[in-house]
Amino acid sequence: MLERRQLQELTRISGFNLYQTEKDYLQHVFLLFLSTESEKELVFKGGTALQKVYGLNRFSLDLDFTSTNGDDEEIMKRIAEDMEDFGYNTKVSRTEKFKDISETFVLKVQGPLFDGTDRSITTLRVEVSLRRDLILKPDAKEIVPIYPDVRPYLLLVMRLDEILAEKMRAILYRGRPSDLYDLWFLLKKNVKMDVNLVNAKLRYYKMTFNREELKTKVLEMEKRWMAELKPITSFTPPFEKVLNELKP
Repeated sequence: MLERRQLQELTRISGFNLYQTEKDYLQHVFLLFLSTESEKELVFKGGTALQKVYGLNRFSLDLDFTSTNGDDEEIMKRIAEDMEDFGYNTKVSRTEKFKDISETFVLKVQGPLFDGTDRSITTLRVEVSLRRDLILKPDAKEIVPIYPDVRPYLLLVMRLDEILAEKMRAILYRGRPSDLYDLWFLLKKNVKMDVNLVNAKLRYYKMTFNREELKTKVLEMEKRWMAELKPITSFTPPFEKVLNELKP
């Protein structure tokens, strides 16, 4: 268990503020126990996977997974018990299921900054996709946290080219600046876009990749770019810079 003083010292390494650092720490504790409770049932993906595994400098609120065939609710209960044993009072406070598309688990954790008040309880949101649309064999990745009481752990992580395809789908379907930022990060890492992979991801929504539609969605983000990204990134590039670097 960490104390408030230790968390404050670790903010200099994490690049996050104190409360973001607490959530980042508790996300790592959650993932550590996931690695022991789930073998192949949940595949880590999304912006938080990019941040935890590949060094994305964007704070991500939710933990995103694709479910393969496991009993996800039972896994969440076991992880909550493990976090209790680790020293942090943890409850699975809510479970939401949206048809056969997704499942959301909300964990309430009394972390290092808990002072006895409800507002100091940390919320961990776990988003699980039930689409069963994992296409590529995931990679097994070792994650080495900066936190001294969280040992390295191994997780199944979605391949970068498949994460890119899902980010492209997210931009076309919902259009959030954070998804564009993540896409820019992936392209800077020389991850190539596979149009067939993108179309496979879009098929669920009866959509196909369209470059002009993508351009329209991207331009719509300009007004929200700084406002949405500045609180969650250590450095927010100008929208024009990202736009120019995304052009073929």
